[in-house]
Amino acid sequence: MSLTTTRLPETRKLRHVVAVARAGSFTGATQLLAITQSALTKSIADMEAQLGYPLFERLPRGVRLTQAGEHFVQRAERLLSEMTDLMTEMQEIADLKSGRLRLGVGPAAFMAFLDDSIPTFAQNYPGIEIEISTGTVDEMARAVINRDVDICFGAANYLKLWHELETATLGPLQTFFIGRKDHPAGVNPSAANLLQYPVILPATGLSTEVNLAGAYRAAGLATRAPHYICDHFPVILELVAKTDAISPVVTLGPPGRRLRSGYSIYEDIVELEQHDLGYAVSSRDVLSPPAAVFCDLFLSQLSSGRQLVV
Repeated sequence: MSLTTTRLPETRKLRHVVAVARAGSFTGATQLLAITQSALTKSIADMEAQLGYPLFERLPRGVRLTQAGEHFVQRAERLLSEMTDLMTEMQEIADLKSGRLRLGVGPAAFMAFLDDSIPTFAQNYPGIEIEISTGTVDEMARAVINRDVDICFGAANYLKLWHELETATLGPLQTFFIGRKDHPAGVNPSAANLLQYPVILPATGLSTEVNLAGAYRAAGLATRAPHYICDHFPVILELVAKTDAISPVVTLGPPGRRLRSGYSIYEDIVELEQHDLGYAVSSRDVLSPPAAVFCDLFLSQLSSGRQLVV
């Protein structure tokens, strides 16, 4: 009989064969397995019938493995051991004792929205490895589709263009410019006056540079390339504080107290495309336990009303 034409043996029956081999008798194996001898005898007979050859020689007292039975038990023990390891590993992932969390952020400047969530998650679940990728929204969307990333964060209106993704919209993003507190543009400059000064833009933005080119034209100015290119918000703040450069800032909500107290805020002066913050996951895959818990943590921090700034 060819096994290719029959169903694979049940794990339970593999355990029965191994138990009989270890005990050297059906009677001893029934004590190990806590089943009746008739049930065990039938299980072994079914397995031998399925294989087409005997696994045990029946002796006056007990049993011993045939040559084929010895090979079968060696392989069965390895399989059962690997299955036990696999189930233990899966349980540890379910319990968040081990596993991996892979996040994608596009553009990289949006990392600031995760500045609280990532360290909090790492503190609560130290056994989980965390891998963070940054790039354009398109690159991060493809990474989710290709199963290289579990969740990507970015502009929801861009993420929704991918039908392979399930996108959640978290809220509208407010865009404005900041300059140093005593910026020479003054308190309420015109767009033409404000855009005379050097601009800081992220390396992988949304469509800010394209929109800014339109703003230059609308203000009657020649289009200028960004003077500084930087994705790291703390460095951007330092550049703004120590130069005449201005920088677009995106927040969930109006500018917070920290920005208003330390910088000049320029709202509704330069018109830029509006976006919603969102995150996306694969529409065909179930989120891993670490990814699902991270989503819950991130959403709870958003609902707490914390001011998140990029």
